[in-house]
Amino acid sequence: MDFEIIVIISNTLVVLATFIATLYRIKIERDQIRTVKQDVKAKECLESLRRYIKTERHSLISMNKEELKEFLDYLERLGKY
Repeated sequence: MDFEIIVIISNTLVVLATFIATLYRIKIERDQIRTVKQDVKAKECLESLRRYIKTERHSLISMNKEELKEFLDYLERLGKY
C-alpha cells in the first residue's frame, strides 16, 4: 500500500513538472514569434527609409535646421506606432 502511494505521488509530480515545462516552452515560443514579427516590421521600415532617402537625397540636404528637426522628430515617432 505505501509503495502504491509513493508511485502515485511521484507520477503526479512528474506530470505536473512536465505541464509546467510545457507552459514555459509555449511562453518562450510566443515571445520568439513576437520578436520575429517585430524584426520583419523593423526591416521593412528601414528599407522604406532607405528608399525615401535615396529618392529625396537632394531635398534632405537642402533642408534648413527647423525642417530637418521636424523630419527627425517624425522619424522617431514613426517607429513607435
